[in-house]
Amino acid sequence: MQHGPSMPLKLQAELGLLSDIREYAIDTATALGVKPSAFLDLRLAIDEAVTNILTHGYDGPGDIELELSVVNSDLIVRLRDMAPTFDPALAPQVDLRTSDLRENPGGFGVFLMKSAMDEINHRTTENGNELTMIKRDVVNI
Repeated sequence: MQHGPSMPLKLQAELGLLSDIREYAIDTATALGVKPSAFLDLRLAIDEAVTNILTHGYDGPGDIELELSVVNSDLIVRLRDMAPTFDPALAPQVDLRTSDLRENPGGFGVFLMKSAMDEINHRTTENGNELTMIKRDVVNI
């Protein structure tokens, strides 16, 4: 089963719009047949990715495009932005045994995205960044 990509959500994103982005993602995932058991991970990954784009990429509001699609039973999430290039694979590794969340509450975004999704890939495009996150076996086929 393959569903073409959803109509992308394109917006001038700011942190205050995270709930709108979340709602679009869940509504679209529902329409694509994604199992509700995957929604928490989907929300977490999108929240962290968008927050990272806005706080570390743009350092404020900026253009973001979100697109969801289905290939077989996998959900594909693509986020595109025009912020300076950042590859999450280059983010420092988090060691939960030595990290003190009270002293340094940041730095866990990439870790949380990797924990919530099965695969994360980044590529630089002529227009900026494209982050692809895949959640496997979550679509009713």
